[in-house]
Amino acid sequence: MKLKQMITFGLCGLLTGCSSMQIEDFSQTTPEFIPQKYFNGPMTAYGLVKDQNGKIIRSFKGELVGSWDANGVGTLDEKFVYSDGETQTRVWTLKPTGEKTFVGTAEDIVGVANMVANGNTVMIDYTMRVPYNNSTIDIDVRDWLHLQEDGVILNHSKMKKFGFEVGELVITIIKDFPYKN
Repeated sequence: MKLKQMITFGLCGLLTGCSSMQIEDFSQTTPEFIPQKYFNGPMTAYGLVKDQNGKIIRSFKGELVGSWDANGVGTLDEKFVYSDGETQTRVWTLKPTGEKTFVGTAEDIVGVANMVANGNTVMIDYTMRVPYNNSTIDIDVRDWLHLQEDGVILNHSKMKKFGFEVGELVITIIKDFPYKN
């Protein structure tokens, strides 16, 4: 019985370990995603919100404007309009903590968001406080942003509560053209 359990746990560990995407997976990808360069100036975002079953429950458009001060601190001002008419504003403050690492804060973010750039990808981990049934709940989010050659970002995010997936975001971000890397 012990051998059978060990093999089962070993296979589970192997399968989960292999299926999990890591920021290190993108070290050799191009073009290089430099947040200070890309998140500078106006951008437009188009997105979908999916529930835990993959059903699209809302879509949205966003206008984003990024800037960086002399100390290397970035501001990303986001304004979203959802298909149901709801509007949302979020202003991120991005502070460098290393060559390709940042911490981000915003009004609806619990604590700080940890951001890492590697190759053509940026990964951001954070907890977001969202309205729910006349109250709020905290949702864990992992954003993956992948810069493409023409300056378009493909963004996919998983939203979890208590370790269970409760939703997903799929977003395309377009930098004002022409984009030069």
